Amino acid sequence: MDSSAFDRIRIDFVKSPSGRWGAFLSAIGAAIVYFLLLLLLYLFVDLLVWRGEIPPFAQLTAARKNEFAREWARYSESERRAAVQRIGSPEWRTERLAAADDEELQKKAKKPEEQHLFADEWEDRWRAGVYLALQRRVNQQAADAYLPPLTPSPEPVAVPVAAEADEAAGGDSRPRYGILSLVVRERNRWTASLIGTFAAWNPWTWAPGPDHSANVTYLTGLFILALTLALILGVLVNAYTYLSTASTLDTLIRLRRAIYFHTYRLGALTLQAIGVHEAAKLLTRRVDDVGAALESRLIAIRYPILIVVLVVLILLVNFWVALSFLTLAGLVWLIGGQVAAHFRREQRLGERQAAAALALLKESIAMFRLVKCYQMERFNHNRVERQLNEAAKAQWRRLRGNAMAGPLLASVALVAGVALAYLAGRGVLAGEFTVAGLVTMAVALVSLAWPITGIFDHAAKMRRGREAADVIYEFLDRKGEAAEVADAEFLPPLTTRIEFRNISLKDPVSGETILENINFAIPATAKIAIVGPRVVEKHSLVYLIPRFLDPTSGEIRIEDKNIRWVTHESLRAQVALVMLDDLTFTDTVANNIGVGSLEYNLPQIIEAAKIAHAHQFIERLPYGYETVIGPAGYSLTLGERFRIALARALLRDPSILIIEEPVGPIDEDTLALLDDTLARIGPGRTIIFLAQRLSTLRTVNRVFLLRNGRIEASGSHHDLLRENEHYRRLQILADAPSAEHIALKD
Repeated sequence: MDSSAFDRIRIDFVKSPSGRWGAFLSAIGAAIVYFLLLLLLYLFVDLLVWRGEIPPFAQLTAARKNEFAREWARYSESERRAAVQRIGSPEWRTERLAAADDEELQKKAKKPEEQHLFADEWEDRWRAGVYLALQRRVNQQAADAYLPPLTPSPEPVAVPVAAEADEAAGGDSRPRYGILSLVVRERNRWTASLIGTFAAWNPWTWAPGPDHSANVTYLTGLFILALTLALILGVLVNAYTYLSTASTLDTLIRLRRAIYFHTYRLGALTLQAIGVHEAAKLLTRRVDDVGAALESRLIAIRYPILIVVLVVLILLVNFWVALSFLTLAGLVWLIGGQVAAHFRREQRLGERQAAAALALLKESIAMFRLVKCYQMERFNHNRVERQLNEAAKAQWRRLRGNAMAGPLLASVALVAGVALAYLAGRGVLAGEFTVAGLVTMAVALVSLAWPITGIFDHAAKMRRGREAADVIYEFLDRKGEAAEVADAEFLPPLTTRIEFRNISLKDPVSGETILENINFAIPATAKIAIVGPRVVEKHSLVYLIPRFLDPTSGEIRIEDKNIRWVTHESLRAQVALVMLDDLTFTDTVANNIGVGSLEYNLPQIIEAAKIAHAHQFIERLPYGYETVIGPAGYSLTLGERFRIALARALLRDPSILIIEEPVGPIDEDTLALLDDTLARIGPGRTIIFLAQRLSTLRTVNRVFLLRNGRIEASGSHHDLLRENEHYRRLQILADAPSAEHIALKD
């Protein structure tokens, strides 16, 4: 889908660059900090497994011994001699350990019996080799921490292997070197440079403590570092959440404000065309979809970064095992995910089929009168049985898809997990990587699920956001129909008449003709009624007067002035509407009547309420005129809400009053109060009724029958009742209030 509308929203409404960049950078920082925490997890598990010990030569595997023999042979003779001397070997023994040629050493490394005969010599070589490795990979201080200064023995003394030394000491007295153990074991891999650099910059990872062990200091340092990173991660997560939310909310406020003001500019016809519910959907669900897409776009960068760093970490632990892990994970997604998707499609299809079958069942139940009348019992029973079977099959399809999709995917993932555990176990036993690497790889693999899911969720949000943006801009790009001209005139108070000349009106969205060739005049101070079966036609006609919309052709003249060329303020100051869709809103009674205008004080509001016979029930409300009413406040009856709306209109003292009479359960006393109000305010005022009551039709000067967009007939109530069949039909319906309501609402 074209993303131009979504891009326009980002350009036109996203106005907080610091918040956007802050969220973007915080999301990147959070992904990097999580990667560092996984590295600390590797160091932590390695410390727990190896306890900071450097294994003696005797405990190395045959492959490791052979590897060390080749490594020892690669050192220069001077390096070997200096290292052997560093371990405190006497001169005669130093020559023997350091002067052996490479070929001899390799032969000894390959023959178990010779390794046994020269175990003590290889132990010394191993210690010297460890010293050299630490010197190269870390620094001289780390090497000295492993081999502190020793006094050489004057006599040849066989150095016992570590296990025998521990047994002779009556316990485990093996020294603990912290991270140096990991450096030694990783010394021939490229990771040794990174670990060695980290150790060189952080002596606390290997510096011996009072007990000559570096482990406690090392573990404490890892804890402090992990705690610091966890706090930083929490700050970054909260930062990008707060900043992205704040930036998005600011954008949504701007967008909703634009929709509201554009709705106001478009006027009542557009609202009628798209429907009130559609307008509400623009302000709520559509804007929320755009907001979710904008917020996701701000922080979605964390997902690919996190996937990259996690995959890199997995590959660093062991390339081939990691490749096997990733391949199996891909197979799980390709096989298990696609099969699960198949069952989800089956579930959706089953839901649609079940809905159709149940709809037919409802129809069969509703046919009972037809069945009894035409004695269709056997036919309908067989029909119901078929529908029950079809509904059962559809329900089974739905339930099977719902029940099997998740467990099937979990089963495939479990099988793959068992296979991965086997491969990992083989790798650990073969010495290809460590338990710490296995744990870190497992955590990284599990962690991959979140960013991958996040990417799919981000794609779905962006798709909905782009769709919503298209709908919103289609609405915002509509042109308003009732703009005020630059040199508009002031309209004087009505003294002569209102005239409709050749008025036609089309819905600008659907193109439907609503009004066609309307011609009539209303003398000043006259009382007229407009009746007809379609509410949209009656509303459109009266909405033309205050210029909520303009006619497609023709003109409306007040005081012989085309209202297109007069100011909105002077026109609307003379017109007040009491419409059933806009009786009250959620606010105090005083604000409902005075509409928050400073022009009207409380005594004036009370006086208008008294004229509309609303003062008495308002005084009985919990807080009088300060009581909050409306959908989210104190509930009022239809008659009470109508009287408040009437008081609002009377407070303005308009010369033109448009009243849509209420329909529904209104008691006779309330109707009598309304009649009294209208009788007292009528003189000297032009009143247009969208009539619902026969009593009103009998008292007005003229009734206009609006049907199929035209004025079909006009005259007094008695004349129309005698001469027009459609008018008589409306009066018959008026005898049954519920039927009348259906007819008038069409």
